[in-house]
Amino acid sequence: MRDVSELLVEHGPVPAARPLPIRVAYDAPCHLQHAQRVHTAPLAVLRAIEGIRLRELPGAEQCCGSAGIYSLLEPALSREVLDAKLEAIRLADSVPTVVATGNPGCLMQIGAGLLAAGIPARVAHPVELLDEAYRLHGVYAPVDPAPR
Repeated sequence: MRDVSELLVEHGPVPAARPLPIRVAYDAPCHLQHAQRVHTAPLAVLRAIEGIRLRELPGAEQCCGSAGIYSLLEPALSREVLDAKLEAIRLADSVPTVVATGNPGCLMQIGAGLLAAGIPARVAHPVELLDEAYRLHGVYAPVDPAPR
């Protein structure tokens, strides 16, 4: 099993022509950093996006509280774990406009937490941000809607 960020780094993301001016805090998901021991590839994907101000979220080695179905089985404890993550985001030198993480459960958990806490940031997968930069700057070739 390999993460998509590893494949992208191996084959080299195409740099976007113009910058994407966003502040991104990367929060490494537990499955990548602890189970698969993937640390640098997601950061390399994010660094391929020109113009972003990237930093790793302090306490990124700690779980966000999603932990598979843990948030459903233990919602109060899950929220306590999430609160520490949200505090790290809130106390950042410059509150990020995007929190990037590579796990669907983390995306939902952190996204719901940001919304509930009134923190003006969105959550996205690193590949979504790369796609956003590509779309914004015309990296994709136009597709002929009617092949001949």
